[in-house]
Order: sequence, then C-alpha cells, then structure tokens
Amino acid sequence: MTDGECAAVRGLLGGHPVFRLYFEAGLDAARAGERNRSVMIGRAGAGAVLAIEFDDVTVRTVIGRLADDELAAVCATDRRTELHVAEPLRPAVIELCVGRVLADQSIRYYARPVGDEPPPDPRCRRLAAADYETAAALFRAHHPSTIFSRWMLEDTLVGLVEGGSLVACGGVVIRNAGLSTVNLGNFLTIPEHRGRGLAKVVMAAVLASLAADGIRLATLGATAENRAACRSYEAMGFELIDQRAELVVGPG
Repeated sequence: MTDGECAAVRGLLGGHPVFRLYFEAGLDAARAGERNRSVMIGRAGAGAVLAIEFDDVTVRTVIGRLADDELAAVCATDRRTELHVAEPLRPAVIELCVGRVLADQSIRYYARPVGDEPPPDPRCRRLAAADYETAAALFRAHHPSTIFSRWMLEDTLVGLVEGGSLVACGGVVIRNAGLSTVNLGNFLTIPEHRGRGLAKVVMAAVLASLAADGIRLATLGATAENRAACRSYEAMGFELIDQRAELVVGPG
C-alpha cells in the first residue's frame, strides 16, 4: 500500500483500538512476507475492508460506507467467512448472502488496560509449536467453531495443565508492538473443569506475560449471545467499547 492509502485507511479507522490493531498488525505481517491479510479501499474513499485468513475461516471487517457492488464483493467468498459489519448493514448482508447464512449474531469488542499484573499461576505455561495437535484437538472436541491456526503458537498462547492434561487455554491472536496493543482469543476450559475460575487463571497468566512485553492494552471479541463469556470478561476488568453485526456465511 502507498503512504497515501495507509493514511486514508487510518483516517477511516479513527481511534477504534481493535480496528487500528487489525490494520497495523496486517501491515507488519505483509512486511514480513505473510499473505494472509488484505485491505480493500472503497472507490469513494468512504469505506474499507480489513481481512485476515485463518486455516478454516476468513474474517472480513467492513469500516465506513461501501458502494453496493463493493459490499456484494465482500459477501462473495469461496470459504467459510465471518462478516463483521455495522448494525445498519445487517439486513443488506443477509440479503446478499441468502441461503448461505450459517449464524446471525453480534460481536462485542472489549478492552482492558494492561499494567502491574500479578505473577502467573504455576499450572500455566506457554504452549509451543509441539503442542499444536493437543490444542487443536481440544478446540475440535469442545468448541469446533474456534478460530485457531498453527501460526498462533508463534505468539503467546497459554495452557493450564493439571495431571499432565491441558484443561484450559487462551492467548494472543494479533499483536502490534507500535500500538502496545493485542487482541486476545481462544479462551476455552474443558466442560468437566468449568465453574472453577480457570479462565480467569489463564487470563491472568496471559496478562502477566503481556505486561512483561510492554503491552499496555488488551482487546478481545465475544459474541453477544455467549452471555457467560461476556460476563466473565467483564468480571476480569474488560469494558465494552463497541458492538457490531457478525454474520457467519458459507461459500457462494
């Protein structure tokens, strides 16, 4: 992207910490030779689309206003895709994706400052590339819609281990050092261990690691329909900063 195009996108993003993170981290990834991020700027310069491809799903976030044909192009996809759009666009996206909508829900964006965090629980450790199959099997068994890719293990993914078994996890999905900001995700506790506060223990370990790295803001997204998760994040100090429509669609 040219400097002018980058400036135009930054102007559209304003001060939204999640969208700014998506964009700046995407630029970092492109500079590093990765090809799983993309940006589309609308012809009128009033809107843009930020996209990232994971192993099994693409996420596209629409910012501002697009022409009708541009929005239609966003909705045309050859794989399972999450479309994150402003609430007023929900009906138009549903119409464009008729017969392909797998889930019609809302995503909540949360943020929390990272400061002086307590030391991590000794049951927690950072997962490594060798743990990929174990972590992937955990998600497949207990939350198959989780967005998880092998490259996420290059950053901080914390696992809580009891009796030699991984029983809970969570960590960083996107990071940008320049913004001192991360986006968190993949928090999961296996059913037989829920109700013990293990998600809070994992989150504390993640935040302690981030504080040591100089990160100052943690963000995350949760579907509004998952009220238990939203309440849990709010109890951990995360504050709601935005809510948008989230449409999960199949190829077409």
